[in-house]
Amino acid sequence: MRCSCPECATYMVHSESMRLGCVCPQCGARCSACLGTDTVVSRDALRQMKNQDWFTPSFEAEESPERALPDDPVSREEDENPGRRGW
Repeated sequence: MRCSCPECATYMVHSESMRLGCVCPQCGARCSACLGTDTVVSRDALRQMKNQDWFTPSFEAEESPERALPDDPVSREEDENPGRRGW
């Protein structure tokens, strides 16, 4: 996520210290809005999310033709050099 400082609108950088969040290199302001740490979910909302049917898989549906997979350099290397285990 790309954050701007709420104080001076400078691009902030993520700080991996004991206090998580972003730090403004210009004014030193700290912010944790992009981390969602101020988001509180009630127990009832958690229960509703637990019982939510996010998707319903269908195992009886006709199979669609396979889509071309993105180029995978590791698989390509294994195909081009069978038996090589250098990695």
